[in-house]
Amino acid sequence: MEYLLHVLTEKCTGCMDCVEACPIEDGIRVIPLPILQGRWDIAICRHCNPAPCVEVCEFGALSVSGNGAVILNQSLCTSCKACTAVCPFGAVFLRPDGTMAKCDLCSGSPRCVAACEEGALVYERVERKRALMKEKPSVVELLEFKGLR
Repeated sequence: MEYLLHVLTEKCTGCMDCVEACPIEDGIRVIPLPILQGRWDIAICRHCNPAPCVEVCEFGALSVSGNGAVILNQSLCTSCKACTAVCPFGAVFLRPDGTMAKCDLCSGSPRCVAACEEGALVYERVERKRALMKEKPSVVELLEFKGLR
């Protein structure tokens, strides 16, 4: 994948512009962090490579598109929630109607990124992402911080 989605939670103000811009109902969630007042977490698919959700899906409902986006095929999905269980970012959601939802990168031009005036969502070339990641805590540190590890 040439481009990757990067989340800078420290810049999120909880305005929900990204949620409103997303064409997929429940494609992204902004969640207040109860232990850090005024701070927000952004739950959105990072389109991992390799993607554990794709690997765990027994029904072939999740696949990787040509641009590297992890795509959910609703017609093949049984809502077994195996993808939810393995997602390290908590970014595959079960909707109230029983169907699953996740970001599909809006065909390579994520509307949530365009809507975020604070710069909390960045869709950049991989080289730029590597530079950003050097300044960020590791996934393991984030999972430990959230009490998920």
